[in-house]
Amino acid sequence: MIISPSLVIFSSSSRPLPSRCPFPHHAKSRILSIVSHGRTAGNPQAQTQAKFTTSARLTKFKILFCGSDEFSVASLKAVHGATGLWDSIDVVVPPEREIGRGGKHNKTLERYTPALRQYALSNDLPTHTVPSKGIKGWNPPEPFTTPSSSHVLLTASFGHIIPLRLLKLFPEDHRLNVHPSLLPRWRGAAPIQWTIASGDEITGVSVQRLMKYSRGVDAGGIIGSIKDISVPSDATYTTFLPLLAEIGGSLLVDVLRKLKDGNATFTPQDESQITYAPKITHETARIKWDEQSADDIDRLHRGISHQVHLWTLLLSTTAHFITLRPLLPSDDPTELDGEIGKAHLIKDGRSRRLFVACAKGTWLEVLEVQMAGKKPLKIKDWWNGLPKYVRDQGCVQMG
Repeated sequence: MIISPSLVIFSSSSRPLPSRCPFPHHAKSRILSIVSHGRTAGNPQAQTQAKFTTSARLTKFKILFCGSDEFSVASLKAVHGATGLWDSIDVVVPPEREIGRGGKHNKTLERYTPALRQYALSNDLPTHTVPSKGIKGWNPPEPFTTPSSSHVLLTASFGHIIPLRLLKLFPEDHRLNVHPSLLPRWRGAAPIQWTIASGDEITGVSVQRLMKYSRGVDAGGIIGSIKDISVPSDATYTTFLPLLAEIGGSLLVDVLRKLKDGNATFTPQDESQITYAPKITHETARIKWDEQSADDIDRLHRGISHQVHLWTLLLSTTAHFITLRPLLPSDDPTELDGEIGKAHLIKDGRSRRLFVACAKGTWLEVLEVQMAGKKPLKIKDWWNGLPKYVRDQGCVQMG
């Protein structure tokens, strides 16, 4: 795990974290005071940026909060509960739409309503929708059409790049984004997915300044971060997101308090440590048998299967793997042909098991398969539906 040396956090602040804060004990003791350190020490230009500190405010913020999913809900919920910080909160969400599930060849349409919309409406917060054609021509609600030192723009898992003309309506230090990684690691649209898929053991959450797109996505200075968050060995996107979301919400509230008190510090990111987390696509989910080990495939499955199931070519069509697991070396079926990508059916009493040889001498067991345009099937039923010549030979090449 590459960790940005942008911040160190001490327990000198008199403002305690909420008792329900989900941080590990060591992280909880370090969230409250933020100072610059690390590689900026030998870089005068970076020092100038890193030592930029905000001024104290006597008035509360007027907040424009932009988001969409459960990650953003946790941030809005935390800010909404910190009533001493804000005078008003307006919420901006993407439009409801039909989205495809299951990948290119097994797509089903579902009506998507942003979770943030539901939270905002249930809490009587003014809610605004970005047009389906995008945010470039969209104008914010009053009073955000006129710049003011009390206005704050917050984003979390919004899904839109904020154009420069909108950014300019807010003070530079009042444009903030909550990002579920330790920036500059995993800049981009899918940081949690790539954290899991890449096997990172440690991650974090960052709050960074929003900048114009030409400077790079998620490239702004860091105003707060939480480090040393362990990634469970069996983490999936859906099981790991809630923890990062709660941490992000508490961190955002602390950052806003520091902005209000005038002691928030922005630290530039270490450009030499950048990694990217591109959007998950249908091609992302294609299994590369000659490159990926069984553990690689399992991590990718756990990171992205909530969006699209892993798939492979099979008998002139596609097979999507709904449930799978890597075999321990002690369980490897050494008696089978280990040609990479070859799947073997093993009869075990009345049950059937499917093993596929992967890269690096590893084996994957597939428990549930969905062929293109068909419903998911357990291995025995799936195998019985294959051509007779495949069933007779007991194996089939994938990929």
